[in-house]
Amino acid sequence: MSTNKREASPTARDGSAETPSKRARFDDNATSETAAAGSSATAPAAATATSSAAVEAASTAAPSSPAPAAVRETDSPSSRGKRGGRGGGRGGRGGGDRGSGRGGRGGRGGRGGDGNRNQERNAKGAGSRNKEGEAGTEGTAEGDDKKDKLPKRKVAVLLGYNGIGYSGSQINPSANTIEGEVFKAFAAAGAISEDNSTNPQKVSLARAARTDAGVHAALNVLALKLILEPASKDPSTSLEDHLNSFLPPTIRVWSVLRVQGSFDPRRLCDQRQYEYTLPTHLLLGPRPSSPMGEALAKARAADTSSSSSESPSPLVEATAAFWAAQPAESSFSADVQAKKAWRLPPAAHAHAKEFLAAYEGSHNFYNFTVGKDFRDRSCQRVMRKLELSEPFVVNDTEYVSVTFVGQSFMLHQIRKMIGLFILALRSGTHASLVPETFGPSRIHIPKAPGLGLLLVAPHYVEYNKRVADANRKLDELVSAGRLDDDGARDQRREAIDPRGVDGLEERVRRFKDEQVYRRMWDVEERELVFSKWVHYFDAYVGNDFGYLNPKGIIPASATYQKGENPEKTRRKADSASDAAADEPQSDDEAALQQGGDDDG
Repeated sequence: MSTNKREASPTARDGSAETPSKRARFDDNATSETAAAGSSATAPAAATATSSAAVEAASTAAPSSPAPAAVRETDSPSSRGKRGGRGGGRGGRGGGDRGSGRGGRGGRGGRGGDGNRNQERNAKGAGSRNKEGEAGTEGTAEGDDKKDKLPKRKVAVLLGYNGIGYSGSQINPSANTIEGEVFKAFAAAGAISEDNSTNPQKVSLARAARTDAGVHAALNVLALKLILEPASKDPSTSLEDHLNSFLPPTIRVWSVLRVQGSFDPRRLCDQRQYEYTLPTHLLLGPRPSSPMGEALAKARAADTSSSSSESPSPLVEATAAFWAAQPAESSFSADVQAKKAWRLPPAAHAHAKEFLAAYEGSHNFYNFTVGKDFRDRSCQRVMRKLELSEPFVVNDTEYVSVTFVGQSFMLHQIRKMIGLFILALRSGTHASLVPETFGPSRIHIPKAPGLGLLLVAPHYVEYNKRVADANRKLDELVSAGRLDDDGARDQRREAIDPRGVDGLEERVRRFKDEQVYRRMWDVEERELVFSKWVHYFDAYVGNDFGYLNPKGIIPASATYQKGENPEKTRRKADSASDAAADEPQSDDEAALQQGGDDDG
């Protein structure tokens, strides 16, 4: 006998999930007993409700479309039971009433279990997230392995270093680097926990500028999270002195400053200041009988015959006078000793200043880095100021320093700018060559030795303004009685400015004199790094440096085509100079290719 009464499916009775489109329906003949049975089917799903009132509300919820009793219901008790069962978990998150009272909408949380378990899980999650915040704690431990946690804070570490003997500044597990040395020392001092001592990323290590192998810094900036009161530090000892006790004298921590959580030492740096120091005798031209000397003489003769009316460069005249006073044949070491006694004429010093001025402004410096194309927009850099110091004498050798102030520098950029500066001046090349290097012609510009390069300091003008504004607002809150002194002190941050740290400028100056310049000059005196570098070019035979001519024009023979490596010179195979040593800077080239955005 047929009937128009459909019974709820077994799955509906036991409260298991079923899609809304297959919900059991009751027709006109549904009895109150059947409805009650349907209501009882929701009992397992409503077990997670927090009160009997919530269960009653769920079983008597109004249908989605109000209708007379004769109309079939589409929100039957059995369907409410199914959807409510799915929703217990979400109810657990907000309190059981929501999951059972809203029926289907609260259902999704059911996958997460009951409300108590969800609350417990959320509490654990919140603790885990807080652990890595700026005011977080070092290490994790549970149960019997629980340790005392020391809070870590985000700081800027101002440090200076001599780069001799290090493979650059950036940390590298396979090489001896400045940051590697500093990181190990901080861990040994207890400023980095044992749990974090194997991975610098755990303390968010970052730097203002990367420096190449052998390059120095009077003041560089590292940002990381440190324990400011390590257990091993004597309360009467400053954190800086404590950290320095674990470092060699060639690396010094100047100051540890609290910084804002968003502080990024590289991206927030407005400009960087570098200094390159070189012996003035590098500007003397090659011996006339050398391959380079003969090539330059031919270029000058060709230029004179074609109507050049300009007077020769003061360095060309000074070079001719110097070599005229030397023996026709002499050894390399004898030539070096004679060059050390030479002094830069005032006219040549003024000419060198004019050449440096051609670098200033915004230009495409792709010829002064590696691995960049002319069309790469990242090669557009701004040189704000270049200055040449007055000559000074150390160990009977005269030196000058070139100061670079720029927004940012690319890998090898300063060393290549100095390389061109030296080669052009000693060959009598006109300063008009510099604008030519900003064009599409790809040429080989050798990089000067890293020994003479020093990062003076990064500058944070805009960040310091932001810190000053934030501190001023804290003072206003204290004055208004809305913040106490301790709260303001904990939120106050310090400007990254050496002038704001008592005695820092004097300590940096002494460090430069004792640990950078003195060691730099001792190395040059002992190993003749600069002299050997320039001697290579005097012995070179080929067309790579054909751009060294009186007019400063780049000939096609000196350009590199696609597929050629502009970092390597192209010697003539039949040249007698093939037996000479490789270009000095090629020895560390593989390591230097790992450098970053900033010049060493």
